[in-house]
Amino acid sequence: MTEQEDIVELPQIPADAPQWVQNLPSNGRFLDRTKFYDITGHLLFDSLLNSNGIRHFYFFVGTEKQTEPTNNVSSNSSESQDATSQLYEEVRVAFHLGDGVCGHKGIVHGGLTATMIDEVSGAAAFRSIGPCFTANLNVDYKKPLLTPAWVLVRAHVERVDGRKAYIHASVENGEDEIYAKAVVLYIKPKKPVEETIDQK
Repeated sequence: MTEQEDIVELPQIPADAPQWVQNLPSNGRFLDRTKFYDITGHLLFDSLLNSNGIRHFYFFVGTEKQTEPTNNVSSNSSESQDATSQLYEEVRVAFHLGDGVCGHKGIVHGGLTATMIDEVSGAAAFRSIGPCFTANLNVDYKKPLLTPAWVLVRAHVERVDGRKAYIHASVENGEDEIYAKAVVLYIKPKKPVEETIDQK
């Protein structure tokens, strides 16, 4: 997938969305999630995307790139490190949550928070190692997230080690108030994902 293939015209952001949501297009490139893979049966698109669940969501790739040195580089050679570094971009997603995603009344279910983290972190991992599976997801819940709400989920590649991608993620209110932080490990399978599906 080239950079141009996954960029499409941005759907209109609701006028009543917070200013930080309105500003996202100026700080990144909009992604069409349907171009990552076949979304048939996808949890987000087929089940959660509705007026009482996740009302809207907008995927962006940050314009600022982070540099991740490869593992086989001597720390004494800055020249070699620059030559073998890879650039990864932060994935940022604005979710508009309705009232039907709660555990305790009026508070977002912790499982949905983890799902949003997994979805956004998976996109970051996908862009670094290709199709992969979640191997481990550790979430630290900082404070309750009340509904309805707009939230920003951010994820970036901390490091890549062969078929493994380590992702750091956070759930915020777009104004530096943090609801949860996470560290996630993704592993690219030895066989294509399609072969795994065909085995069932």
